[in-house]
Amino acid sequence: MSISLNLTLLSKKPQHLDGEVSFEDLGIDLKDELMRVAAPMQYDLSADWMDEAALVQGDVSLPVEYECVRCLQKFTRPVELEGYALHLPLKGEDAVEVVDDCVDLTPYLREDILIGLPQHPLCRSDCPGITRSENEAEKSDQAGDSVWSKLDSLKFKND
Repeated sequence: MSISLNLTLLSKKPQHLDGEVSFEDLGIDLKDELMRVAAPMQYDLSADWMDEAALVQGDVSLPVEYECVRCLQKFTRPVELEGYALHLPLKGEDAVEVVDDCVDLTPYLREDILIGLPQHPLCRSDCPGITRSENEAEKSDQAGDSVWSKLDSLKFKND
C-alpha cells in the first residue's frame, strides 16, 4: 500500500494523511545484518496547495532494531523525521509524476528514511565496546606472550 496524495482534493482544501505502512510496502530492503525493521512506519502528514506545487509537512517514524557495532548488543531506536517537509513541484522540469490525479509519496519517504539510518549503529555514544571478563584476562595472561612475539623468533637468511 502506497501513500498517495490526491491533487483534486488538495486543490479544494488542505489534506491530512496519517496511518502506518509496512516496510515491505515502503520497498525498504535492508541488506545490513546490523539492522532490522522492528515495526511499521507511522506517519502524520498534512498537505497544502502552493503555487503549482504541493507542500507536505509532518512527522514520520520507523522503529529499527540494531546491533551495536562496538558491544554487539541489540537495541531499538526509531528513525524519526520530525518536522518533515517535502516540496513537490507539479509543473516544470522537476515536476513529480502524477498518475490518476495522485502523487505517490512513498518513494520520497523511503529515500529520506534510508538517509536517516546510521552507517555504524551505536547503542549509546559512550559505548565502551566488548569488555573482557576477569577469567578471559587471566587465560590470556597465562597463555604467555602474545602471538606477535613469535615473529621475534623468526630468523631470516641474509644473502
